[in-house]
Amino acid sequence: MTARNFSTIAAASKAVNFVLAETELGATPAHYFEPTNLGGLPPTESELRVKEDTELGNRTRFATHMCLMSASQALKACLDLLSCEVDLPPRERVRKLAEIASKARAAEEMAAQAAGVLLGEVNMLENASIVVSRGAP
Repeated sequence: MTARNFSTIAAASKAVNFVLAETELGATPAHYFEPTNLGGLPPTESELRVKEDTELGNRTRFATHMCLMSASQALKACLDLLSCEVDLPPRERVRKLAEIASKARAAEEMAAQAAGVLLGEVNMLENASIVVSRGAP
């Protein structure tokens, strides 16, 4: 691969990391608090809509963050592969490739987690660090 390709991938990695640093996708959570049921009345349609909007927003925000983290890890693995010395001793090369494989596996797991949350197959933890709330209407 040419030096131009390496620099393009390095620039992409830097851009993804910049987006991660500049967004508030990983900000401290703003939790959704359901209205109290003091009078025994069922929640109104607007209250249910706010709850659903909050849950969808949380899932979207979490998945966006995880996709960006996955891309960052995948690009790091790619850069490591491109800079891997071909004249390394076999044992050292195997160790280096295993290290790179671990970054690739982390990228895979983050992307899978994002997909699971988006599809509703995986529930996000209530105390997850990536939560949004639209608040009351």
